[in-house]
Amino acid sequence: MRWSEREKRLGILLALSGVVLVSLVCYIIFEQEQGPVATFPPYEEPKADIEMATPDATRQAETVQTEVVVDVKGAVQHPGVYALPAGARVIDAVERAGGFLPEADPDRINLAQPLTDGMAFRVPFQGEEAGAGGLADVSSTLISSPVGNSGSGKVNINTATASELDTLPGIGPAKAEAIIQYRTEHGPFQHVDQLLEVPGIGEKTLQNLRDFITVH
Repeated sequence: MRWSEREKRLGILLALSGVVLVSLVCYIIFEQEQGPVATFPPYEEPKADIEMATPDATRQAETVQTEVVVDVKGAVQHPGVYALPAGARVIDAVERAGGFLPEADPDRINLAQPLTDGMAFRVPFQGEEAGAGGLADVSSTLISSPVGNSGSGKVNINTATASELDTLPGIGPAKAEAIIQYRTEHGPFQHVDQLLEVPGIGEKTLQNLRDFITVH
């Protein structure tokens, strides 16, 4: 059987069409299996979620004071050093120390004064001379180191002058002169209890003085 030239060309065209069709079908199947090509957003530097504190804010946070430590002396049940919340008052420290003794004279100090860290104050006894240690004044509850002290914050009764002795609680000008006269006549004090031999100084006065005097 012989094919005409026209039939041969038509056969070739159909064969090429079949190849193209098969190729197209294969391409479509391949694309469906691969799925869509994933795309990614451009890279961005991650941002910190927490804002860094400034140096000033850090220092301020470190200096926030939550408590104060004070030294309570004088006519209270339990004299001593106590820690209280910041913002506490003198009356709060007195209550922490057990309250006033019956012989205390609280009207001579400022019970509403705010406490400061490192502060010391003394509750005077009834009959204690005004201005003793500078603590009877309601505006002056802080105890400062007495002049002419021994370096330990206490007055050396063997070397103190009359004016220095006069700053001690319960010691006025007359008792200060009596102390100087006694040590002139009998020599230096050997211990603080020897003050009982000085005219005008009794057990109560000596008890009030113990925290403020020493001998060398």
